[in-house]
Amino acid sequence: MYQTLYRKYRPKKFGEIVGQDVIVQTLSNSISNHKISHAYLFVGPRGTGKTSTAKVFARAVNCLESVDGDLCGKCKNCQSSFDQDCLDIIEIDAASNNGVDEIRNLREKVNLVPSELKYKVYIIDEVHMLTISAFNALLKTLEEPPEHVIFILATTDPQKVPETILSRCQCFNFSRIANGNIVAYLTTVCQKENIKCDINVLENIALISDGGMRDSLGMLDQLSAYQSDQIVLEDFLTLNGLITNQDLEQFLVLILENNVTSIIDILNNWNLKGKNLIQIMIQFLNYLKDRLIDCYLDQDNSADLSLLQQLANLINEKMFDIKKCSNPKIYIEIMLLNFIYTHQIISREIISNLQVTQKDEQVIDISQNTEIKNKKEKGAPDDILSNKKNESRFSEEKIVRSSTDDLLLNSSSNDVFHSNIKEVIKIRMNNAFISAKKEYLIHDKNAFHKLNDYTFDQEIGYLVCALLDGNLRLSSENYLVLSYEYDSVVMENLANLEEMEKVIDELLQIKKKIVIISNDHWNNYAKEYVEHIKNKIDYEYIEEPKLLFENIKNEKKVENNEDKDSASSIFGDIVEVC
Repeated sequence: MYQTLYRKYRPKKFGEIVGQDVIVQTLSNSISNHKISHAYLFVGPRGTGKTSTAKVFARAVNCLESVDGDLCGKCKNCQSSFDQDCLDIIEIDAASNNGVDEIRNLREKVNLVPSELKYKVYIIDEVHMLTISAFNALLKTLEEPPEHVIFILATTDPQKVPETILSRCQCFNFSRIANGNIVAYLTTVCQKENIKCDINVLENIALISDGGMRDSLGMLDQLSAYQSDQIVLEDFLTLNGLITNQDLEQFLVLILENNVTSIIDILNNWNLKGKNLIQIMIQFLNYLKDRLIDCYLDQDNSADLSLLQQLANLINEKMFDIKKCSNPKIYIEIMLLNFIYTHQIISREIISNLQVTQKDEQVIDISQNTEIKNKKEKGAPDDILSNKKNESRFSEEKIVRSSTDDLLLNSSSNDVFHSNIKEVIKIRMNNAFISAKKEYLIHDKNAFHKLNDYTFDQEIGYLVCALLDGNLRLSSENYLVLSYEYDSVVMENLANLEEMEKVIDELLQIKKKIVIISNDHWNNYAKEYVEHIKNKIDYEYIEEPKLLFENIKNEKKVENNEDKDSASSIFGDIVEVC
């Protein structure tokens, strides 16, 4: 009968155990020095060698001619321990024998001396599955077993094992096996089994197995059955329902281009072809990680870097839910649509070396000459967005304009809008420092936690997320100061300033005006504020002008109505103008 690879190549000696060198050395030294404990606990992910190591240790501790703590494999005890019918090495599956009656039966047999070997070894696999009553029944025996008995407990979930059990065992933590070790071992197995397999296939097997040697050998076994000739990457992807890096790159471009229709079509196509969407999301997360590393190594400071970070963080946070949900496809679709909707992704081509030429770059000049009035004119504070001290105007920041922001694209009102908003923000910042108090800041920070209940609201979810993403820097009686890392995010949120103020008023009963600036601008202005306080410079309250959002939006409505009237006059009743 054919024997699967993971059973055929199960370690029989300490020297054959892969990737657990520290544990192997500790156990072999304890045998060599005759410092054998009565109870061990092996903890670690599946397929990392816990049960195999327990069996090797059970044989090695009974070996009559051990060499450096490892079994010889030739003495009568070794021959007897390799026998399937050996009565002195007992393996118990706690998942199916987890009751108190089974443990009481074990306690009765513990006192019996070994029939052939020096020690009687009990290997209890998946010990966390035992009931509380069973743990209590095992407790006394585990604490003071007979001299001829050794307990080896193995588990993937140590949190479920009572502390009273843990404290009576020597604990060994099995780590995930490194990908390099898995590839090297699989290469050896391929040579012994005469399996022809490309090295990139073995690397992908190691990656998808998540550090488990048993899973790696099982996948290699499955591939060898699927393809009797040379195993190539296409065979691996087909068998596991995965996609190529080119497909992943195309998928990322569609997300960054805000192409919702194509994203839904691709997910439907993958689902119809039987692709494993969960594994594809894991693939996509690794692909994003590699892209981010490349960006950082190349010192790429493009705006898309933050989007890649946010997308990778989102998938990583939601991966547990994706794996556990009943319909991963729907969950992934909603997750990506929410990401696109929330962040209003800028549409542009994503390539390995992102460059935006000066010719094609649309910029927004947020410079301003208006000065903040102070009681002491010579000591007046610098403008809030200035990057240099003792300057009386904003620094000129060039910000890539979002194609999704209709308000900013209105060329007729663009200059008016920015001239108005920068003046309002300056004055609000000045006024915020006048009555800022720590008590206000603590109160508002605590109140902001309530916004988490509204992040998925269809109407205001994007505004709530924008508020939560900001750093609450300063709070006074009538003002809140929020800062953001990127200038592009600052501009997007400034376009929604009034809506954000309505949200905190309605949800938190905080009726305050909001100031939005970048983190760098806040740091610079905070330093200047400290200097002014040291020099005893007071701020004078300034009446702020009215925001021009409504005027600009009304202009948009008039333009839209004119467009509708024009279309109706041309086509008549044969078209419906929305």
